[in-house]
Amino acid sequence: MPDTVPDIEADRTMPSRAQDTTRRTTTWLRERRGAGRTRRFGYAAYTFLLVLGSWYGVYIAGAIGGVRRGQPLAAHADELAALLPSGLVVSAAAVLVVTAWDGLWRGPVTPPRPDVDWLLALPVGRGAVLLPWFALSTGLWVLAALLLGLVGALVIAAAGLGTVGAGFLAFAAFGVSVAVLAVTGALVVERSRRAAHGLHRAVPVLAAVLVGGTAQVAAVARGHRSKALETVELWSGPWGWASQPVLAAAGEPAPLWPLALALSVLTMSAALAAAPRLVVSIPTAELRSRTQASAGLLAGIWALDLRAARLSAARAGSGRGPGRAQRWAARSRAPRRAWLLIVWRDAVGLLAAPRRLGLMAVFLAMSGMTAIAAVAASGAVATLLGIAAALWGYFAAGALLESARLDGDDVRRAAWLPRPFERVALEHAVVPTLVMAAAGCLPALPVAMLAHPAAPLVVLAAAPVLVAAGLVGAYRPPAPVWLLANPAFAEFGPLVAVLWYGAGPIVGITGLVTLLDTPWSILGDASPTSTVRLAACWTLAALMLWWTRARARSRRVAVA
Repeated sequence: MPDTVPDIEADRTMPSRAQDTTRRTTTWLRERRGAGRTRRFGYAAYTFLLVLGSWYGVYIAGAIGGVRRGQPLAAHADELAALLPSGLVVSAAAVLVVTAWDGLWRGPVTPPRPDVDWLLALPVGRGAVLLPWFALSTGLWVLAALLLGLVGALVIAAAGLGTVGAGFLAFAAFGVSVAVLAVTGALVVERSRRAAHGLHRAVPVLAAVLVGGTAQVAAVARGHRSKALETVELWSGPWGWASQPVLAAAGEPAPLWPLALALSVLTMSAALAAAPRLVVSIPTAELRSRTQASAGLLAGIWALDLRAARLSAARAGSGRGPGRAQRWAARSRAPRRAWLLIVWRDAVGLLAAPRRLGLMAVFLAMSGMTAIAAVAASGAVATLLGIAAALWGYFAAGALLESARLDGDDVRRAAWLPRPFERVALEHAVVPTLVMAAAGCLPALPVAMLAHPAAPLVVLAAAPVLVAAGLVGAYRPPAPVWLLANPAFAEFGPLVAVLWYGAGPIVGITGLVTLLDTPWSILGDASPTSTVRLAACWTLAALMLWWTRARARSRRVAVA
């Protein structure tokens, strides 16, 4: 039996009246599986209400009691009032961007796989099958917005900026408007491949906007506020229009908030009016790929295999055509020397995916800033900041190791190479180490001249360790069944599985922070002892590369 049916209904939005069996089919299905769905829905509702009452309800009750007894946050009223304009706009923009990104691989309309594979191929109206799932997604987002709106209302009431009733109505209008627009935006991305391609191209701009907005919020928290910039943001789009009723409820100046509320309601109404037409016109192929991705993601999460979960999500959004960088990479010539093949392939792969280089730069910048903060701190805070700096560096190295992870996932990819599989695994460290060292030394040079002379040496010592830790993870085997389902581990099973998957980064980060004098105080020290500890980092990198070689050999033997 084929895995899926032919996509014969991809372009049909409604069957003809003579062929329409929607009511009869839905009635038959409701009779057959209605009891099971009712039972599952009841259990989900019971679990949700239990968690809501035991966690959210308890804290909300305590907050309401605190507001009735006085204004516990009155001392921070000015700071909260100053943070509201930029904070609300940035929060709304982040929700819209994250939800639209979710539409690249899943989206708000993700029915069960049997419905997509079989029911949509029948003469049944697509709206009867798909619209309930859009309504469910919208309802969940609206419910989350209302629950968070109550929290926001209690916060401004605790600060003495307004009442709980007026604040809840304002936050509810803000949250519902943003939720509806977010779900509709994700629906557009799910339906239109052109919109998905546009979102991919706009990622750097959107990331820069969010980073700039976050920096603005941080500046406001430090007392640097630009009311002109806030005015532009509040009238720049739906994310700002929906924020103005909240400002009015909190006593902030927003004289035209009724106009902004009207614009927000009109935008939300237009989105809801267009949603049914968008839902029924989603191609069946897109729905099928998303249901498969959701099933694979859930299976990866249950197996504690984040790599499998991420690959399942990536496959749903892999329908893009090659970009300019990919076309250039496809025309590049392979070297004639065998020992350069892996180096060439890794370099071309990074040039063909500039987004990975951008991610590496962002993570590396976060690592550098955290390391400098660790030098200025002391005690446990310095230790935690040092671990965080190493963790950001590990993420930066991981962004450059996709080629190694692909070889680790499928040993057959390297079967055509005239070199042993273990040596191929080691050669994957060359390009990422060079890129990490070069990218890290560029900002480290001015840091060395201004404050910390040993900063470039720290980069040169840390880069091989972080890349080697990533390679250990790239060639790790899947967790065996006896590890996931062994009764001897009992409640420690998930922890053991996490240790299995995270052994490489745990050893690499712990060793790096320990060797760099827990943590990173070596930045202020250029003594011979520091040089010894830097050399010890390279020894640790060599040991982890040996570990990578052993794992690659075991992977090859297991496949053979």
